Amino acid sequence: MSRCMSAVAPGKKTTDVHGVAVLLRALLAEGQDEQAIELVVGLLSQLAEKNAELELRLRKALRQHFGRTSEKLSAEQLSLFLSELGQQEASAASAVTAPPSEDASPAQASAPLAEQPWKKRKGHGRRPLPPHLPREQRVHQPPPEALRCEVCGRDKTRCGEEKSDTLEWVPGHFKVIEEVRPKYACRPCGDGLVVAPAAARVIEGGLPGPGLVAHVLVSKYKDSPPLHRLCGIYERHGVQLRSSTLSDWVAAGADTLQPLAREVARRALASHLLQSDDTHLKVLDREHPNGLKRGHMWVYLGDSTWAAFVYTPDWKQEGPLSFLDKREGWLLVDGYKGYDKLFTRQGATAVEVGCWSHARRYFVEALEAGDTRAALPLSLMGRLFEVEREASEQQVDEAERLRRRDTLSRPVTEQLGRWVADTYNREPPKSPLARACFYAINQWKPLSRFLEDARLPLHNNASELRLREIAVGRKNYLFAGSDAGAERAACVYTLVATCVLAGVEPWAYLTDVLEKLASGWPQRRLAELLPPMWKSAREAAAQTPSTAPAAT
Repeated sequence: MSRCMSAVAPGKKTTDVHGVAVLLRALLAEGQDEQAIELVVGLLSQLAEKNAELELRLRKALRQHFGRTSEKLSAEQLSLFLSELGQQEASAASAVTAPPSEDASPAQASAPLAEQPWKKRKGHGRRPLPPHLPREQRVHQPPPEALRCEVCGRDKTRCGEEKSDTLEWVPGHFKVIEEVRPKYACRPCGDGLVVAPAAARVIEGGLPGPGLVAHVLVSKYKDSPPLHRLCGIYERHGVQLRSSTLSDWVAAGADTLQPLAREVARRALASHLLQSDDTHLKVLDREHPNGLKRGHMWVYLGDSTWAAFVYTPDWKQEGPLSFLDKREGWLLVDGYKGYDKLFTRQGATAVEVGCWSHARRYFVEALEAGDTRAALPLSLMGRLFEVEREASEQQVDEAERLRRRDTLSRPVTEQLGRWVADTYNREPPKSPLARACFYAINQWKPLSRFLEDARLPLHNNASELRLREIAVGRKNYLFAGSDAGAERAACVYTLVATCVLAGVEPWAYLTDVLEKLASGWPQRRLAELLPPMWKSAREAAAQTPSTAPAAT
């Protein structure tokens, strides 16, 4: 039999129909009917396995280009898939029920989480306009003839009004600030010339003010147009600038902001929970055969407050290891092997936390490949996500969240673990469902860590969301000009993303901070310029009544 299978080894083409026919005839002539049947079955198994793999790759490629990015499945879809598995498996999926809470009625405790009466859905409708927007009032009077009563001829009096808002857009514009420095001297003596020192500039001897440099940085790294397109926008406003000039401004602005970016990274590394993920970025490289290399941008998200971006010229483990070398505490990551050394080396202080979104992704792929059995683990994972959603909407404290995880999520997790282990032992190792089970088994301990600490999220979606702007940006500006340019991009991405997390408008922040740094802001007070502290200081200043004397 070894002679038969070696003739059609998996590494060789199995479509040589003539060779297979000759081999089968030889086996039948020798009376080896069973060996011939085994050969045919083996060939069919190989072809079926290869076909399933190719079909899965095709589905993934089509989904990336044309499909939706969300992996959420509706309850109706899961119910349909579960019904196909039969009543026995469907009942097993619903075997874990939520124990009644102390203040819940029996009817509420037995209802599915999605049907609990306390759940409130957000309403729709027009949102109120922000109160800080400048307002211009336009009064529309009726025609004069309508202001006189048609019955008695007297003038009508105002008895009320109707109001409605129109949201209008006034385009931004350039302005020129003339920096005038009068000179003074003693005419009789002809000496003692004095003049005020030159105003501080972000770029020494440069043209742009801090607001313009901030606009270029926010435009490129938040709104994502390439610099040549930004030049076109500026030209429509009457100012012609070269893209190389804007590139120099980006470099100067990022270099000025580097100390703040390093402080954000330090605070992210010291956070209670650190989340990490990465995405690729093309970088020009003259030494590379194609002139382009594939660099990587890593995000390190600390306590959903500090978003530090770090660029590495490759995807080797040395990149994240160098940043995370001194990390102590929870580290939420995906299954990238480059992190393994952090958790397995002697004296490791980082504790791995797994991402249920990554685990779910493999089961979604198995379901999309046609294996309806994946609906069962997906429905159980959906319950875990629903527990977290309910807790977030009700804004429960950490103690209550941990209690719900212990009473509601732990039984679901244990049932899911048993199903994954049993299914993996019965599955062909290369099937999509087996690969999904293997990932879950390999990550099971990190995946279960959310049961230990209420501050640990169920997934790593927050760090993936921070990388979305880089993914959008690279579709526009295509590549970074050099490793140094990619490192400057990481600096600006760090501050812009941290502004977004703090609820700070990036342009206003960068304008003020660039001006302060250019004016010689002391390094010992650098923390005051970080987005959360900057926001608190501005809010405190706005609430403090002015002590300046009133103008007469």
